[in-house]
Amino acid sequence: MNPFSYGTIVTEPYFFNRVDEKDRIVRTLKGGNNLVLYAPRRFGKTSLVVKAMKELENAGYFCVYFDFMTVYSKESFIKSYSSALFEKQGNLKRILRLFSEYVKGIKPVLSYGENGKPEISFTFSETSISDDMLGKVLDMPEKLALKSKPYIVIMDEFQDIQKLNGENFENLLRSHIQHHQNVHYLFLGSRTHLLMEMFTRSNRPFYNSASAMGLGPLPKDETIEFLMGRFSKSGIQIDKQTSEYLMHKAGNIPYYIQFLASEIWQSVIDSGKKVDHEIIDESFDKVIDLKNDYYFELYDRLSRYQKKLLHALAQEGRNIFSREYALKYHLSATSTTQKAIHGLIENGLIEKQENEYTFSDPFFRQYILRLPA
Repeated sequence: MNPFSYGTIVTEPYFFNRVDEKDRIVRTLKGGNNLVLYAPRRFGKTSLVVKAMKELENAGYFCVYFDFMTVYSKESFIKSYSSALFEKQGNLKRILRLFSEYVKGIKPVLSYGENGKPEISFTFSETSISDDMLGKVLDMPEKLALKSKPYIVIMDEFQDIQKLNGENFENLLRSHIQHHQNVHYLFLGSRTHLLMEMFTRSNRPFYNSASAMGLGPLPKDETIEFLMGRFSKSGIQIDKQTSEYLMHKAGNIPYYIQFLASEIWQSVIDSGKKVDHEIIDESFDKVIDLKNDYYFELYDRLSRYQKKLLHALAQEGRNIFSREYALKYHLSATSTTQKAIHGLIENGLIEKQENEYTFSDPFFRQYILRLPA
């Protein structure tokens, strides 16, 4: 069995390290404070939060996980959020009764699937979603929580709240959860520039409402030890220097480290070869070849100027608004570059980390470098 895991929530033994980060999440929420966790895509935020959730649940907290990525309207939010509240309830009769009594205009319907598992659906008796109805749903965790078993609500991809009527929904959510005494909130997201604006700008509803925590790359020494240990379980050798080269090729991004390591494992498991730079390069190139059509679609739908900027960013991502950078890569006015980089970030192709713009996917960067400029 492949000793590396990616593409889903990673658990033991594939999940490693992040002990300090996990402890801080648990400690902050146990202390009655809210927390916002931000990091670029593929840094393992959700896997880390799931690990923290298990520890919190073992400590007597009731954890609710909700993903804003699934939301496209106020009605879809109510259905998805309410379903998340119902999902792990042991006493369905209690929550059905409380919900029906407290939230007017929405009727929860309990049914059972073919496997006998309870399923909840919702019917609306009103044609539009009022702020009062939405507010009642937002207050449900506080109604359900007990002092002996407080709630932790995890809101993933929280920056996508802006799809719900922008800051009006932000104002409504903030106005309700600030009064919750037995519910604590963990907000997380991958579009860090949007998320940080929500919590650091004084004119935004969530300004200073949660402690901020960034998630960086995994520590080098621990990652090297992890790679060497996982390969050795299959009788495959890889030394420290080669492990570090693997990490570099994968952009030091946790998801892509496991992704590339998985491909390498598949290529050498039968031969029993020792992993070297050549094998890593071959596996890296194989991934690009397999994803060629996907990368072509990503590239093809970009504007001509975005493509031009992408080629420049594949070479270097610092000082991109300087006159020197524009001259070197034959770019247009700063305002044009700013508009193009905004679009690339919105499409999830580029991340801004401190003062540098980097590719979210290191394989896509190499694909761009192969194309004629």
